[in-house]
Formats: sequence, structure tokens, C-alpha cells
Amino acid sequence: MVDAPPYKFLLAIDGSAHADRAAEYLAQYAALLRPSEVHLVNVLTLRLASLLTPQQKDLVLQAGSDSAAARQMLDAAGIAYRFHSELGNPADRILDLARLLACDEVVVGSRGMSALDNLALGSVAYKIVHLSPVPVTVVPNPSDASGLGLADGGRAIHRILLPVDGSEPSTRAVEYVCALRGARISHQVRLLNVQIPITSGNVRRLVSQAVIDTYFHAEGEEAMRGAKAALQAAGVPFKEDIQIGHAGEVIVKESSQRGCTRIVMGTRGRGALASVMVGSTALQVLHRSEVPVTLVK
Repeated sequence: MVDAPPYKFLLAIDGSAHADRAAEYLAQYAALLRPSEVHLVNVLTLRLASLLTPQQKDLVLQAGSDSAAARQMLDAAGIAYRFHSELGNPADRILDLARLLACDEVVVGSRGMSALDNLALGSVAYKIVHLSPVPVTVVPNPSDASGLGLADGGRAIHRILLPVDGSEPSTRAVEYVCALRGARISHQVRLLNVQIPITSGNVRRLVSQAVIDTYFHAEGEEAMRGAKAALQAAGVPFKEDIQIGHAGEVIVKESSQRGCTRIVMGTRGRGALASVMVGSTALQVLHRSEVPVTLVK
């Protein structure tokens, strides 16, 4: 039997507390996932580099200083890594390096300094998430988030909220979760389907609440059918839930109430999850979530 190659993470760092939070998450989780290889990348803009020094040597030294905390955490976890210093547009260089190294996943903090400032809400994060060919995990702001929560009474456990709607990206998010079944950490998966509420008073006057509830249940069951079959085939235990409301609000609320340690979801979907990457839903989940959010294209 041939051993599987290491799972490659690309971790964007800049010396900020937010990037260090992403490194802390990766140091905790990567060691439990499977044999992993981490690539640290620090990107300095041309403008910032010119303020520091015209010499490439100083650029490398500055990048090395910015990576010190991340290196310490990965060293303590026994995770192998390589460091890359890049100069240019942050999103472009991160994406280029991810492709060049054939990385399996990109990990970023929700906010950072300089090149990574306003990551969760600005153009850098949007470009990375929108254009990345591999999953992107955004780790939340350390001032807003609780503990990463991968330990439960001394036992490592990973509680995943998996919103699904039957779309192709949603299906690939399910495949991502199924691939974790061989990890050295216990997983608990909660499938979630969010149905758009009926706001028309005319409909409610003509159709009883019981009929509406039956409709939502049938639609939710159909949307989760493929995900349930895939998880069952992979031997991944799960529970399921159908909720009615605005997708972003429901996803964040469910994650908090269920004590989830991560949200895994597709980049685009149908119905309540439509425009998840180009509208307010994605921004709401990324901005409000107190746990890492993995977006799968």
C-alpha cells in the first residue's frame, strides 16, 4: 500500500495577531488531520518594500521576523514547513504560489496588517476565495473569537457545520469533509439546509402553515439527499437539520449554538445559499463566525 502524499497547506502570514491566530489553528489541526506539509508565505507590497529598503536582503529579513510566531507554533506541533518571501500584489502572489506548489488548501487570518489588512471584508480575501482553485479557510479575528475549541475534556474533537443545498460546490464541500474520515481526530458533522422563508401574506392566507412546513421539509430532505448518501458511504457519522431563515444568520447561529469548531461550505449554491460568495451571505458568515470557515469551490 502506497502512503498518501502529505496534505499541503499554504499559510499567509504578516506578523499580525490575526495571522498568528491562523497559524495557531493550523498548528493544532494539521497535526491531527494527516501527514501535512505547510508553506508559510509573507507578501510585501512594492510600496512597503520601498519604504523599508531597496535591498532584497532586508526584505527577506523583515519577512523572517514576521514569521517568527508562526514558526514557533508549527515547530512545537512537530509540523514540517517551508518559508517563502514574496514581493508584489498579495492576492496574486498567494494564488500563484498555491498553484506553483500544488497546495491543497489556503489558510488566512480574518484580518491582518499592511498587505493583509481588512482581509475578511476587502478585495484581497475576496480575490483569494473567488479565484483559488483549492479550498480556503479563513480563521476569525482573535479579539472576537473564542478558543479554537479542538479539545473536549482532554480529547481532540472537531465539530463541523456543513450547510448543503445540493449544488455542485455544496457537493464538493461534502467530499472535502468525507476526505477527513482518516484523520487522527474525532469528527462530528451536522448537516444543515436553510430554506428561504415565505414572506408573502397572500400565500399564507391561501396555504396553511402545516402545508408550508411539509413543503420546507420535503425541499430540505431533497437538498440533503446526496450529502447524506456520501457521508454514509464514507462512514462519517452526522446529524441533520432543516432551518428556515436568512442563510448567513442561520449558519452563524447554528455554529455557535452547536459548539462547532469549523464551518465548511460551498462557494456558491441554490436558493438560500445562492450568491454566497458575491453577496452579503458570505461576508456575514466570514465577519460574524467565531470559528474558522472553509470555503470549497
